[in-house]
Amino acid sequence: MVFLTLSVSALRHKTLFFFALYVLSIGEGGHKPCVQTFAADQFDDDTPEEKDAKSSFFNWWYLGIVAGSTAAVFIPVYLQ
Repeated sequence: MVFLTLSVSALRHKTLFFFALYVLSIGEGGHKPCVQTFAADQFDDDTPEEKDAKSSFFNWWYLGIVAGSTAAVFIPVYLQ
């Protein structure tokens, strides 16, 4: 019944929104697991320097994810 009361433009925007959401989820699902695995594969676990660098890489990686997520939440609120 709700679809009968919506205008054509509202249905078009809703369709576009969900299409974009699906494309984003497919892209992120394919991107996130591969990048960390490929980055970890670049380090050699036999040498102590690279083992420490690998640990440091994941610390900086996580910091970047947290900083980006925090900025994505607070910057739009500040701009509004």
